[in-house]
Amino acid sequence: MTRLRELHLVELQIKQLHLDTFTGLPSLEKLSTDDYRLCCLFKNITCSVINPTPLDSCSRLTHNDVLSVAVWLIGFGALFGNFVVIFVRYREERHGRNYVQRLFVTNLAFADFLMGVYMVTIASVDIFYGKWYFLSAPIWRESQLCRWAGFVALLSSESSVFLLALITVDRFICIIFPFGTVRFRSTSARMGVGMVWSLSFTLSLAPLLTGLYNSDFYGLSDVCVGLPFNTYTERKGRIVYSSRDNIYQFIADEETEQRPYWLYSIALFLGVNFILLILIFFCYLLIFLQVRRSAKITGSERMKREMRMTIKMALIVGTDFCCWMPVIIMGILSQTGLIDLPVSLYAWVVVFVLPINSTVNPYLYSLVALCSHRKKDDFPMTGLSVNAISKIHH
Repeated sequence: MTRLRELHLVELQIKQLHLDTFTGLPSLEKLSTDDYRLCCLFKNITCSVINPTPLDSCSRLTHNDVLSVAVWLIGFGALFGNFVVIFVRYREERHGRNYVQRLFVTNLAFADFLMGVYMVTIASVDIFYGKWYFLSAPIWRESQLCRWAGFVALLSSESSVFLLALITVDRFICIIFPFGTVRFRSTSARMGVGMVWSLSFTLSLAPLLTGLYNSDFYGLSDVCVGLPFNTYTERKGRIVYSSRDNIYQFIADEETEQRPYWLYSIALFLGVNFILLILIFFCYLLIFLQVRRSAKITGSERMKREMRMTIKMALIVGTDFCCWMPVIIMGILSQTGLIDLPVSLYAWVVVFVLPINSTVNPYLYSLVALCSHRKKDDFPMTGLSVNAISKIHH
């Protein structure tokens, strides 16, 4: 074995792989394998990976120390901020002023709290595996914990988008039809929130309910979120030995079949979410045009109050646009073949893009409340009085 120069390991299902599995091969010069992890162990030789995938990476789960620290900070920031919002809202009077908006924002805070749970889970797994994560990457992607983390992330993101759409509909009705009788009341608001959570649960459980669970929908990336950032297809073919290069090669068939869970990911993130965000954008555009026109005609206190409420809601929608539009744009560019996104982008997006709204929103509420100087009245967005917020900060 010490004089072995070529090694070919193909069509092997290696689950457990350790650092010292292939020690004692000082003369090895060439390796061909269908398990990319072996190439991570042999870095100073010619290594050929048969039928590589975009998920092949020799780094840790979060790829670098910056992401490893950031995922903890942002995750705990989302947990703490949204917990404070939920706790304070729970202690408030149930049928106080602006009950509908309080109900919507409380549920939105809970959805954002779930994103914090997901991020702390990923951060804990990153600490557990450390820099040798790639040795256990296939096991992690197929694990129940990865599927659970992906489910929580999808439930959080989808419920957040649907709740924003519900908030937008409420603002649209109040501003565009100020004298109409159609309004979200206590009962209808609770029904709307119930429908949002039911739909979000259904979409998050769809891989299990439709049989996509066995296809590892939640294992599309190391961070267990199947964002449509590449066009990888499950290729069919055969493995042959090349006598000229002295390595095994994968010869793909002419016809390839795209994996069904990529289609689900594309339909959900680039279809449903994109349409909802576009509708939300145009609704707020019409709202601001209507408010601007009404302000020139009448300066009623009611219209001013609705305008203040709309601006505060627009801040929430703005953070979600910063969260989802980059994901949608990158997904469209990737699926159209205009760019080729690296696998490390998943970790960067999950740490610095997806949780933008979940982490920023609760602190944004407090900042707006502090700037409003309304010490006696509760802030209609969060129910946090200025005095209460001051106590929390002190």
